[in-house]
Amino acid sequence: MIMAENDKLLGVHVAEDDDAQRLRVWWKKNGMGIVAGVAIGILGVGGFKGWQAYTENRALSASDVFQEMLAYDESGAIERASNSAQILIKDYRATPYGDLAYLMIAKLAKQKGDLSNAMEALTNVMTKSKDPAMGQLARLRLSQVKLLAGDLERAHELATTDDVGGFESEFSEVLGDVLLAQHKYSDAAEAFDRALQALAPASSSRALLTSKRNYARSVGNNQ
Repeated sequence: MIMAENDKLLGVHVAEDDDAQRLRVWWKKNGMGIVAGVAIGILGVGGFKGWQAYTENRALSASDVFQEMLAYDESGAIERASNSAQILIKDYRATPYGDLAYLMIAKLAKQKGDLSNAMEALTNVMTKSKDPAMGQLARLRLSQVKLLAGDLERAHELATTDDVGGFESEFSEVLGDVLLAQHKYSDAAEAFDRALQALAPASSSRALLTSKRNYARSVGNNQ
């Protein structure tokens, strides 16, 4: 409930299911291909076949743990979700599932009000992920957590970037939230306008964004 209320307040509507889908697409396109050339060069063709079977088995095992993690989270089994995430981090960190495990750790920590551990997990993904989209998603969420923690300067810095990684509307919205907290109402209204412009027309976020934009504009005009 705390997580849902915080997400509603800040207007960052990036679902974990979207992360999972992003991961599946990334791995299907890039996962095996990135390392296959290196493996052939090191092991030769025969050795590569054995290595390929091994890595495919590991990917399947990681996928099973990842699906369990999502199921536990959805059912509210927080400790089990956390345990699955820790397994992914310990045993499968080199796979793309490691990034999603850290994002889950951050989500669960934030849900418990443990903003310090949430920041640590998100920083890990932001600075170490090999997938730029995952790095930018972590940056977006870290800005959100910094705002919750009252570190407005760092939240503003994180939300201000030209490399939005496909999250243009979300970054603009978080920046608007930060500017509201800084009582910079006219700037906040402009940020919310940019978020609305980048938002899909049928998005369910439009009404909330419009309300925040109108509020910021009204207060700014009355100053």
